[in-house]
Amino acid sequence: MSPGPAVFILVVIFVVGWFAAGTHYNIRKGHAVMRWLQDGLPLVGEKTTLRWLGSSVLELKIQQAKPPFRHAEVLVVLEPRDVAPLWGLARLRGRRDLFIFRGVLRTQPRVELEAQDTTSWPTHGLTDRAKNYWTPLSAAPPLVAYAPGNLPAASELLDRAVLDGCPLQRLTVRRTESNLEVQWRLDPLRKHSARTVFETLLRITERL
Repeated sequence: MSPGPAVFILVVIFVVGWFAAGTHYNIRKGHAVMRWLQDGLPLVGEKTTLRWLGSSVLELKIQQAKPPFRHAEVLVVLEPRDVAPLWGLARLRGRRDLFIFRGVLRTQPRVELEAQDTTSWPTHGLTDRAKNYWTPLSAAPPLVAYAPGNLPAASELLDRAVLDGCPLQRLTVRRTESNLEVQWRLDPLRKHSARTVFETLLRITERL
């Protein structure tokens, strides 16, 4: 066999093998996260709808959530390990496995806030409204935070989102849906019990 076809075959084997291994790793990790979540999800709602979005995003929807939520969702966003070039690029941009919680409250929050770790891979950046018109809050770098008013209450929300050894990636409180969004990196977060994580989320809502 000439070198050309042999190289092509090796590349195909590498790509297919990497895809299979990366997909398998993400699915195994997703299942482990689901088992971890079982101790905390009942604090928000008993019935959860689960689906995979590709091999990198696990979505859990809680349509009939307990107060103070009307409905909520958890997204486990894993690195794109199934495609080697995308995975390498994503890691260079700071992307890591993420835990994302979004909730719609039964009453409109009295406080608005946007905070984000500027070194993290963002699912979306801070809004122009926050950066250009809101007041900066004191936050430990690399976290930046803005609020339109009631700065003491907004600062307290930041404090309530702190978990030991797990830096906050994003905290958004808005009067439009979703009212609450919180993001932490997944691996440090799993050093805490899921119950502790959801109790922290509920503590945040106590000030809304």
